[in-house]
Amino acid sequence: MKDRIKINDSVTSASQPSEEEIKKLPQQGFKSVVNLRASGEEDQPLSPKEEGDLVKKTGMKYLHIPVSTKEEIKPELVDRFRKEIELLPAPVFVHCHTGKRAVAFTMMYQALKEGVTGEEAIQKAESMGFACDVPQLKAFFIDYINQHGKV
Repeated sequence: MKDRIKINDSVTSASQPSEEEIKKLPQQGFKSVVNLRASGEEDQPLSPKEEGDLVKKTGMKYLHIPVSTKEEIKPELVDRFRKEIELLPAPVFVHCHTGKRAVAFTMMYQALKEGVTGEEAIQKAESMGFACDVPQLKAFFIDYINQHGKV
């Protein structure tokens, strides 16, 4: 699977895994899968429900938080992600279509845990291989961290 970025020992972000790759995740140590794709996106090998059924069949926990690429990302979605990922057994595998939403969400979560600024977080993400070519996502990423971090 391409675009895989290990954020830390607890969280890895990536692009859409195939059915076979999902089946191999438990052998790689993963205990949970978070799918950030909205239903009906292009190049979606499984619906979120089908993916959830497959993930559960392998013995992992599954969380689906639909984040549409066609709409502006809402802070409430990141708030929900941050809250719910804490409840999942780690390590957690987070994915979307290309990996951009997955890396952005996991890095926002991690940055706030570490108490870094949005600018520091984007630099760290870019040094890990996150190439954000979506200006709105990059701006949201920095603003969200700066607004929700310790003042």
